[in-house]
Amino acid sequence: MSAPPRRRLTADDVLTARDVALLLHAPVSTVEDWARRGILPSVKIGRRRLYIRQHIETALIGQAAEDRSNGPTWRSQRINRRG
Repeated sequence: MSAPPRRRLTADDVLTARDVALLLHAPVSTVEDWARRGILPSVKIGRRRLYIRQHIETALIGQAAEDRSNGPTWRSQRINRRG
């Protein structure tokens, strides 16, 4: 059995830190920091750091699933106490 053929990357699949910042509603500096610290997956080519859309989406979906499995966060607990 062979693996299914991989789809080639297109320009729409490759994001800059600014693109990711817009997607996440976060400052560009935060996105760059998260990438340097390994929180967000990225690829460094020379002096440029690029982000693959599918890897970013996978990381976000994985984090959301992990958050749900760990129960309510301190923010949701705080909101629930008020209500």
